[in-house]
Amino acid sequence: MKSSQLRNSVSSTSRTRDWGTVARLLFSIFIIIASDPCRAAQAKPQTPIRIQDLEKTGDPIAAYIVEVLALAIRKSGDDYIIVKSTEATIPQARQIVEMSQNQGKLDVIWTMTSDERERQILPIRIPIDKGFFGWRIAFVHADNPQLLQGVKTIKDLSQFQAGQGFLWPDTEILRSNGLPVITGSDEALANMLRAKRFDYFPRPVIAIWNEQKNHQYRNLAIDKTFILHYPTAFYFFVAPNQKKLAADLTRGLEKAVADGSFERTFNRYFQRFIQDADIKNRVIFELKNPLINDRSLPLQNPKLWFKP
Repeated sequence: MKSSQLRNSVSSTSRTRDWGTVARLLFSIFIIIASDPCRAAQAKPQTPIRIQDLEKTGDPIAAYIVEVLALAIRKSGDDYIIVKSTEATIPQARQIVEMSQNQGKLDVIWTMTSDERERQILPIRIPIDKGFFGWRIAFVHADNPQLLQGVKTIKDLSQFQAGQGFLWPDTEILRSNGLPVITGSDEALANMLRAKRFDYFPRPVIAIWNEQKNHQYRNLAIDKTFILHYPTAFYFFVAPNQKKLAADLTRGLEKAVADGSFERTFNRYFQRFIQDADIKNRVIFELKNPLINDRSLPLQNPKLWFKP
C-alpha cells in the first residue's frame, strides 16, 4: 500500500473513532437527562420571587406561609425560587400601595382579603389559612377571668366593649355587627385592657397563646366562653401586571389541594392551635363581614375551609 493511501486510511479510521466517541458521549447525556429530568430542569434559569422575611419577626405562622408558597411553586412545575428580603420590614399598607402601582421590592405578599384590596392588587383566591384568621378568642383582665361567662348571645356581648386597633379590619367588622369597640394604637391595646379601658380584646386563635407569653400581656387571661367567627381569607397577592405568576401559583395551590398535600401542611402547623382553642366547647358567634362580598370567596369548595 502506498504511503498516501496508508495515511488516508489511518485518518479515516481516526475520524470514525472520534465520531464514535462523540456519539457515545451524546447518547450518555441523553440517557442522563431521560433518567433524571430534574437535573435538566436545574439547568434552566430560575425566576426569583421576592418576599418579606417575616420569620425573623416571630410571626407564628411565617414558616407555614413560606412552606405553602414553596409547595405552590413545586406543584406549578415552573422555575421559581423564593428570595427573602434582607431589608427592614415594610409596613403592610406600603406593601399594598407599591404593589398596586406595579412597583416595590416584593413579588408576593400575604394578607387578609377585602373588596378594596382585590381592586388594588391581584389575589390568588385559595385561602392559605383555610379561613382560620376569621376565628377570634378574647383576652380579658386576669382579675376577672369569668367576666364573659354569662354571654350566650350577640345581644349579651354587646353590653361589653371590645378593644381593637385604629385601622384594623376587625374594628369595622365588630361594629357592623352591633358590638361596641374602643380603638387604640397597636402597641397600646394590651395596656389599655390592663387599665380596664375596655372589657375584652379579640385576637386570632393562632396568635393569642404566643402573645400571652409576652411581658406586655401580663395580668391578662384568655376567655373560655365564646369564639367569634366571620368569613374571610388570607390570600397570596401579586402586582396587577403579574398575571402569569398569579396563574402559576393558582395552578400549584389547586394541585396541592387536590392531592392532599395542602391539607397535610395545614394540619401540621394548625392542629395545636385548633386543640388549644377547644372550639366545640365554646359559644360560636357568627358575624357578617362587610368588607368582602361572600360571593367573591370560594365558599362552595369545602376543601378550602376550616370547620371545627
